[in-house]
Amino acid sequence: MNFIKKFLDLLFPKKLKCIFCGRDIPDFDKQPYCEDCAKEEFFNNGKYRCKCCDTPLPVDEGYCYHCKKDHKDFDKALSPFIYVGAIRKTVLKFKSNNGKYLAEPMGKLMAERVKDACLDFDIIVPTPLSAKSFKKRGYNQSELLANEIGKALGKPVRTDILLKVKETQHQKELGFSDRQKNLKDAFKIEHSKDIEGLNILLVDDIMTTGATSNQCAKALKKYCGSVYVVVFARRDLNHRDKPTFKLKNLFKSKKKLKI
Repeated sequence: MNFIKKFLDLLFPKKLKCIFCGRDIPDFDKQPYCEDCAKEEFFNNGKYRCKCCDTPLPVDEGYCYHCKKDHKDFDKALSPFIYVGAIRKTVLKFKSNNGKYLAEPMGKLMAERVKDACLDFDIIVPTPLSAKSFKKRGYNQSELLANEIGKALGKPVRTDILLKVKETQHQKELGFSDRQKNLKDAFKIEHSKDIEGLNILLVDDIMTTGATSNQCAKALKKYCGSVYVVVFARRDLNHRDKPTFKLKNLFKSKKKLKI
């Protein structure tokens, strides 16, 4: 299988094309996206961003509504991209088996954002999957990203510190408040003495409300110092997606009605 994979990589090299649109690019290692994509508005580099969760802000308010309203256990989150359009497609492709090669360029772009922010941390910890989710996917996408960030920044990666011990409902199916409740007591810490006094960089692929990162940070902070978060992309909390309507939900709601 390894021979076949190497042979296919020689025939169809992935390091020639933009990771977002698929156009040919001159120097993948220097910049894994094309000049046209470099002009797109999915880069999270706006003038105003929340000082805590890095979501774009329309004006200089310092912090977004959610960070003002609800305390975050992580100290700061960073994200180089907004989860829209081609970025969303790239993340979804990465989560499928044929997209694992994207971990390298995605991780490097995340590492650049961390380096620019001059964060002071000691170890890198990926956001864990439950045993069921890991078995279904076959790999933890956050761990792949963490390994690439570790290589780029020369920091150790620990996958045995933070564990997910509770099977939870998919976060994308829940509203803001339910996301927080869904993950309560879902994570636990192993080898707590190994992180005493250390600053940790927590890695995930995407962030929406920050509920997952917050619960992970809450568990870690019982033992460590600061917890910083880096994700590849985050949703713009100021952008309202069109509501989706599922027919099966109508039937569920009708069963509850007393006629």
